[in-house]
Amino acid sequence: MAPTAEFCGIDPEEMGTLAASLGGAADRLTAFREEFDRKLGQNGISVPALREIADIADWGRTQVSMLHDRIDLINTLGNGAPELGRAGGAISLAAGQRGLVRLPDELKDFEVAQGLARMYGEDIFVNFGGEPQAKLIHEHADKIAKLAENPQAAAAFFALLSPKVRDSLPNLIAVTGSKTAKQDLAAFSKALGAALNAPTLVPAFAKVRDDLVKPADSKVAAWNRLALLKGANAPSSVRSAAARALTLDEFAKKPRQDWRAGGPAETKAYDLPEDLVAMGLEVLTGDGAAVRDAFAKMGGADVKLSRPDKMKLFLDYAKGTGNGDEVVEAFGRAMEAGSEVTTEKAGQHSPEAAAFALDAIKVAGSFGDDLPMIGWDSMSVIAKSYIHELASGARFDKAVYRTSGTGVPENWVLLPPGPPTFYLSPGDTFRFLKTFVGDKRLTDDFDATAAQFRYDTLTAAARLDAQAEQSHFEQTSKMFGDLAGLEFKATLDVRGEQDAINEMVLDIAKNTVSFGIDGISPTSRGAIATWELIKTFGVSTGLDKVADTVETQVEKATEARADFVLRLKYDMARLLHDADYPASDPPAEIVNRRTGNLKTYDEFVAEAKQEARGGKNWEQVLQEKLTPYERWMDSNRNLDYKAESASTHQANERPKEEIDLWE
Repeated sequence: MAPTAEFCGIDPEEMGTLAASLGGAADRLTAFREEFDRKLGQNGISVPALREIADIADWGRTQVSMLHDRIDLINTLGNGAPELGRAGGAISLAAGQRGLVRLPDELKDFEVAQGLARMYGEDIFVNFGGEPQAKLIHEHADKIAKLAENPQAAAAFFALLSPKVRDSLPNLIAVTGSKTAKQDLAAFSKALGAALNAPTLVPAFAKVRDDLVKPADSKVAAWNRLALLKGANAPSSVRSAAARALTLDEFAKKPRQDWRAGGPAETKAYDLPEDLVAMGLEVLTGDGAAVRDAFAKMGGADVKLSRPDKMKLFLDYAKGTGNGDEVVEAFGRAMEAGSEVTTEKAGQHSPEAAAFALDAIKVAGSFGDDLPMIGWDSMSVIAKSYIHELASGARFDKAVYRTSGTGVPENWVLLPPGPPTFYLSPGDTFRFLKTFVGDKRLTDDFDATAAQFRYDTLTAAARLDAQAEQSHFEQTSKMFGDLAGLEFKATLDVRGEQDAINEMVLDIAKNTVSFGIDGISPTSRGAIATWELIKTFGVSTGLDKVADTVETQVEKATEARADFVLRLKYDMARLLHDADYPASDPPAEIVNRRTGNLKTYDEFVAEAKQEARGGKNWEQVLQEKLTPYERWMDSNRNLDYKAESASTHQANERPKEEIDLWE
């Protein structure tokens, strides 16, 4: 059923005249055969050729029937089409004449589509029920899916299918109890998507297309239409128009109403939300252009809300309805799509996607950790895609009083890797971090992205400073110190606040997790941090209102921060050396023989633990191994200064304290 680019001009009236002529000829042949057969029979003569004449007449009558069916098909598919005109004007026709109908030259495929439309619309969904109906639906579903190979045949199928059946397909399939309902509906959606994504060459399909994006008679009908469109991969314009017409426009005008629409059979069969608002968002997911268009036009001219106000409507509604998780989950995926987190690379976002992400970040951040947990995943995905913007948003060194927006803040100093697509305030950055740091898995995912971005950015800064002595490396380090500080503070706030006594635990944690670079040797830092935590939670476990889960969460957050502080100076020195920052050759014992690079702090620790023997603990061995490293850095003043400054900047606690003022 391959599509063709050829067209044919068909005049149904002329075809009817041809059918009438052929029918008359068949009747005359029949009369001729009967007369001669009678006369010859009277004289005892038998002529076999007369039987052949009768067969020709019968063939003619079958062709007449076929032509009339084809005329009906052409008239139906051509409904709404303009008359086929000549260059320079339309054909002159007598009153009442329709003239030529222009259709793709695929009449055989259209007849297949007609047969399927009749079979489903006039037989399977009418004359059967229950298991037999489910079996028949599934038995022919592959033929529906195959229509997608020829979009115009698919368009013909939906143009010929009863509108009542078309708008009820999800319900009609699900109520049979079929175990293949999801697969079967997907076949219809696939065919519909093919038709919607192709040029509308079958005139009658234009009405189907228009009907899909008009308000439905009921919420149930709207839900069914959206369920059919959900898997259609329809064009952005259709997705947006349908979602708005079937639910979102009305939602923007009157959000506080009962939006339940999907029945138990349908929601179970298709794993789709019961809530109609959630369904509207589901149709938009995966298509950034559709999401942005829907949020721009939602509610029409009567709704004066800004895009952030519209976004907030969904989260406010979700918090007050029993179907809130459905709404938030779909909302989160819509925010991902509108921000183009999967279709565009981080740091290379288009202006329209970035503007949408800015609004999403500010709105979600206004809820902080009060955002329903099911939406945290999406916020983490957005955070990873917009890591550049979050890092610059955490900066406290310039324009700390700034508000979030696309304009460059006053007195701003540009740092590697270049300008972000928008500028967040420290407060908006902090609030958005709180939308996902309550989940360790999501925090770990974000940290992996932040770590890679930090490495790439600091490497770029080190190379710039190696070429011309500047302070890119130190300033960029400070930016990441600010981001780490805000994330740490957000993590403590969120994970600690999950218990009624969170304020006490947070106060204890705040007073025991600040470790400076100077004055604490590498061999004792870990022991001090551990001991401080032991003391903290040794006291708190004596208070029977302190939950073990809270202690564990705060302890993990604190230990991660302490580990980060521990290795900073050595990581900074290694990164500068890898970027060819000017320095003398390092001693062989601190160089990895295989890679030729400075050993990492983890390599030193691993070696120390392997070599610790003879009464020496591994911390003592580690100190001995780090001594030549320290001497080498001391002998390279500029590198040493940069490494020390960068590590101090990244380990500072200032953002954690200042955010309370600037939040």
